Amino acid sequence: MIRFCLVIILACLLTAAGLAATCTPTGFVRDSINLTAVLINPVGTVSGEVDATGCNIGVYYNTGHGTVSDANIHSANYFGVVVDGSVAAVKVDVLNSSVHDIGENPLNGDQHGVAIYYAAYDGNSVSGRIAGNTVWHYQKGGIVVNGPDTTADVESNVVKGQGVVDYIAQNGIQAGWGATAKIMRNTVTGNAYSGANCASSGGIIAVGGPLYGFPYTTGTQIVGNTVVNNDVGVYLSNWDLSGPPSTATNIKAIDNVITNDALTNISGNEYTCGDPTTGGGYQAGVSDVGNNDKIIDNTISGAGYATSGFVGAIPVYAIPVDASTTFTNRPKVHATK
Repeated sequence: MIRFCLVIILACLLTAAGLAATCTPTGFVRDSINLTAVLINPVGTVSGEVDATGCNIGVYYNTGHGTVSDANIHSANYFGVVVDGSVAAVKVDVLNSSVHDIGENPLNGDQHGVAIYYAAYDGNSVSGRIAGNTVWHYQKGGIVVNGPDTTADVESNVVKGQGVVDYIAQNGIQAGWGATAKIMRNTVTGNAYSGANCASSGGIIAVGGPLYGFPYTTGTQIVGNTVVNNDVGVYLSNWDLSGPPSTATNIKAIDNVITNDALTNISGNEYTCGDPTTGGGYQAGVSDVGNNDKIIDNTISGAGYATSGFVGAIPVYAIPVDASTTFTNRPKVHATK
């Protein structure tokens, strides 16, 4: 009996350390690939090392309840953690963990490589807390919460982008395509794009609307975050087919500290790209396309948001808060410092 117990304990330790990892198909398809994962719907708490080398995903959930806590998840090329609502309702908390080296090796411009990904579009709810994690060396995104059936609290995480790169427009934290999120007390740094493909990276973004083919993202709260050296610190982008929405989006960007040291973006975004009157590049502390969004009591500083200028011969449009009524409806902008 003693020998049997020792064997069981050793097996558990090997799994936690990632030494027994096998890449198993999940049924979760991206880019026509049936993505593989190290762990699929693991029972109990995932902790310790999950080495996903050679796999597409570190930890994958599509049913039940789960917890990832005090884990070190790394080296998958598509996702670190996936919580997928395509099969059933799922509730997962990702807590106090490290998720890193998610993307190709070396990182490149392919539009994948997200450290923590929650998504629900099919009527099954996805929910949970994403709190206290450190996320870095991701290809496309740090933490992404997508879909109208997704609800998440994204709190007190540290999300570190690659800094200024010319091969991909990274985003730090995203609430998109109708998701409901509270994004609070995070530190998001170094999402900046210097390529030429009409894109600006966002530190924290809320995105949706018919222009993108998805529902509006409404009611998201972006509060008390520290956002440093991103092309756009807080990026609110809810587009109707021809402009800002007629229905209220009611996003709150309140009490955030947003700074950027320099002008670096040269390719702009969907409404400045290639327009010599507004600039070839685009940077803003807060950028708003929506209806009745509240941008209140934010502290915005640094040369990267202070005033328009040039990167070489290329003009860059830069502004602390871009809430022009040409592109947004009924913005409430107060007490920017």
